[in-house]
Parts: sequence; C-alpha cells; structure tokens
Amino acid sequence: MRTGYVAAFFVLFVAVNSEENGNENGNMYDTKLSKRVISPGYYSQECNAHKTCKDPIKYCHMFLCVDCLKENVACTQNGQCCPGSECVYGRCRTGMSSGQAGTFCDRQSDCKDQDLCCVREPSINPAISICKPALDEHQTCGPYNQYRTVYIGGTVQPACGPCKQGLTCKQVGIFGVHQVCLPEAAAAAAAGK
Repeated sequence: MRTGYVAAFFVLFVAVNSEENGNENGNMYDTKLSKRVISPGYYSQECNAHKTCKDPIKYCHMFLCVDCLKENVACTQNGQCCPGSECVYGRCRTGMSSGQAGTFCDRQSDCKDQDLCCVREPSINPAISICKPALDEHQTCGPYNQYRTVYIGGTVQPACGPCKQGLTCKQVGIFGVHQVCLPEAAAAAAAGK
C-alpha cells in the first residue's frame, strides 16, 4: 500500500515557433520565446539565492518576495527580519548585530566574543549554526553535549565549549550521570581521589 506521493511543480520556458506573415527579413516563420504554465499560478521565480528582492523590506521565501518579519516574530534564518533587526535565538530583535550571542554564524570566526561557540541549535534551526555562549562554572554540561563538532562546508570547525576557558566538564555525584563545569584544578584533584 502506498502511503503518499510527493508532487513537484516546475516552470518550463519553451521556445515556440510562431507564424508571422511577412516580417522585415522576408521569413515566413520567426522564433519567439513564450512562457507556458505547467502548474496554475507558477510562472517564474521572483527571487532565489542569486536574485534578491527589489524591495528592501521583503525577503526571499520559497522563490517569492514576502514582507519582512517584525520585532519578536519567530525567524529561522538570516535576512528574514526587517531592517534594523537581527534574528536572535529564533526571534527578531532590534539593537543586536551579527556575531553576538544567539545570532547565526557560518564559522567560529563569525562570533565576536571568545566565549561564544558557533554550534548547531536544533530547536532554532537544525541546519544553521548560532553563536552560543560557553557555560559558566557549576552549569550542567552533560551527559548530552550540546556543543558537538559541526561540519560546515566540508571542514571541521575548531572545538569549542561546552565550558568556558579554564573550566572542564566533569561528572559529579554518585547516582546517575550528571556533569558540570568545574575549574580544571578542582576537576584534576577530584579525579585523583
């Protein structure tokens, strides 16, 4: 039994021979380019990765130019928020700039502070990384490592996090697995006991 079908709509531009009676070249037939619609409502792309929207308060969404997102509206990638706003932790915020905590990044060098890591945050966008602050002393860093290695553009980004510099993620407690960020000296002393 088939559970579902995926339909794809494509726009084809077809060269059609159109008959003209006596043009200036003396030809009876002249080739003109005309558009044929394969699916109702689909004629051409307003925008794409190489063609931006002409109106500065619009962004490209699925090949259509749509209105930008206002402050505090959910966003999932760069360029969706209105001018003067930035997508921060999945919401459009004013007064922020790229490279700050919660903004999107392509590589570690995009994050402005040395305590920020360019890592994936699936709850915001599973395909695009954000600048995420490293954890302070006594903050939970495991058992699940949210600062895992990220492969961007075929290269491995330098290791970052989960704890700030001078801290290490160490298991504490007797029952269950619980890891917190501790100073490296304290973690080494605890391991030696």
